[in-house]
Formats: sequence, C-alpha cells, structure tokens
Amino acid sequence: MLKHRLMSILAIITSFGAYIMLLLGAAVTKTDSGQGCGNSWPFCHGQLIPESLPISTVYEYSHRIMSGADSLLIFVLVVWSWWTYRRDFRIKLFGFMSLFFVVLQAILGALTVVYEGTYAKEGLLSLHFGFSLISFASVILLTMRIMQMQKLVPGQPERTAQQVAPVSRWIQIVVWCLTAYTYLVVYTGALVGHASATLACGQQFPTCGSTYVPSFLTAAGIQVLHRYSAASIWFLLLALMVVIIRVARDRRDLIWGSLWAFVLVSLQALSGMATVLSGAQLLVALLHTTIIAGLFSVICYLCMQVEWPWRKRRTQQTPIVSTNKATLYQHETV
Repeated sequence: MLKHRLMSILAIITSFGAYIMLLLGAAVTKTDSGQGCGNSWPFCHGQLIPESLPISTVYEYSHRIMSGADSLLIFVLVVWSWWTYRRDFRIKLFGFMSLFFVVLQAILGALTVVYEGTYAKEGLLSLHFGFSLISFASVILLTMRIMQMQKLVPGQPERTAQQVAPVSRWIQIVVWCLTAYTYLVVYTGALVGHASATLACGQQFPTCGSTYVPSFLTAAGIQVLHRYSAASIWFLLLALMVVIIRVARDRRDLIWGSLWAFVLVSLQALSGMATVLSGAQLLVALLHTTIIAGLFSVICYLCMQVEWPWRKRRTQQTPIVSTNKATLYQHETV
C-alpha cells in the first residue's frame, strides 16, 4: 500500500537525520564549539540568524537546527506508526524510546548551554552523548520493526525468530548484559572527549608513557580506562560470535548480527588507534563516532532478536501418540 511505502521512506529519512544529528553533536564536541552560540537557546546569540558566523557558530547552530528538524520527524513517525500498528508492543516501545530520549538529550543540551559553568560538567556532557546514542539506536530499531511489520501477510499471526528457533535463556542474559556493558564503555569514550583526554598519552599506543595503570583521576587515566574497557568489548564480542555460531546454527539473524558486531568493534578499535596516531583529526574522530553508533545499534538489534530473558515461556502441548483411552503429549517450549 502507498501509505506503508511512504512510512518506510519517512522512517529511512528519520534514521538518516538521527545519524546526522549525532554526527554534528560529535563535531561540536571535537571542535570545542559548545559555546558557539553563547548562552542563549534555542536561538544563536539571541538571534534567529546570527550576524557573524565563525566556524564554532556554524557547528553549534547546525546541530541545533538538525536536532529540531529530526525531532519533528521522529514525532511524526512515532505517531503514524503507533496509529497504524497500534497492537504491536515493539512499535510502541521503540517509538516511545525514540521520542523520550531525543527530548531528554535536547533538554540536557540546552541546560549545558544556558547554565555554562554550573551544569556543563564533563559527566553531564557525557550523558548527553549517551542519550543521543540511545535515541539513534531506537530510531533504527523502530525503522527495522516497521519494515518487519510490512512484510507480514494480513490476517496471519506473526511468528518471531525466537518462536521458530528459540535460544537458551543464558544466551539472552549474556546478550543483554553485554549491551549494558557496551553502553557503559561508550560513556568512558564520551568522557575522554569531554575531559580533553584524547591526546593525554600523546600519540603513544598502546602504552601511555612509562606506566600501564595511571591514576584514573587524571586525563591519562581516563584515556587508559577507555582503552582497557574497549579492548574487553572486543574479546567479549569475539566470544559471543563463536558461541552463537556453535549453539545457534539455525538463527541466521543472530549469526549475522554477532558477525557484524565483531567486524564493527574491530573497525572501532582501528579508528580509535587512528584517532590517537593522527593527533585527533576531526574526520577520523567522526568516523570513530559513526562506527560506535552502528555497533551499538547492531547490539541492540541482537537484544530485539533474542527477546527479553525475563519473559515467561509458554509451554505448548503437541499430541505424539493417540489411543482410545488417553493421549500422550510432548511439551514444546515457545
């Protein structure tokens, strides 16, 4: 139908807009342009169109304009998808998360600008990036879910991959815990940028001066903390990929998802090295942000596919032997 095709186009445009919004936010941080519009918000220096446009103002105001435009697109997409697929829980969940976190990160960004010197601390700015990443991943998942729903045959109930080829609960727990851990590691990377610790170890890699464990209260310690935690993610995703290939051979979605996650985390490690060795060049830093956005979205996709580990599994009875007196049943986990 035409309306479904238009919804898919809107979802793709909104996803691309969310990526541009995330990228411009990273550019503002990398170029230290947070005060490019002064302490006024939402306008720039109190003006709709600033009189002067230095590069810091261009970065900051472009980020604000893109955030406002994509927030409107997210609102339209969420309302439209909720109305069209009002019975689907995932549409409601991803739509709510997309809208909630884009509003939350906008409020947080406004506070860091208006109350510079009081609220604009490194930790709070790191939260701003973390919420933006959740908003981006939620829009991606909403887009994927809309496309999944459009492939369903009208009148036939949906059978998810988990129902067709269920995975064990321990795999579900591992995937969800790994996602939570990856999100925490993202904050260490955001803290590196906001604490100006990108080159705290100079252009040395993997060492940081003469010590392997500097104080984590210093800029060098923040850099090393991120390096170690990012390295642990690489090993964990490698182990996850191997395990899924061995124990979930019938789940092509999980196999491909874990493979993409490992490829992206490897590229993320290489881009992190390149960021240090290049002296924190802007294009390399933006590539680093792009890859982490893709990686986090893929890991969230794995969560969606394995479903919730705390969800109760229904037991379905299937007759296997029938007699005149009784029927024996085989229990299947659904």
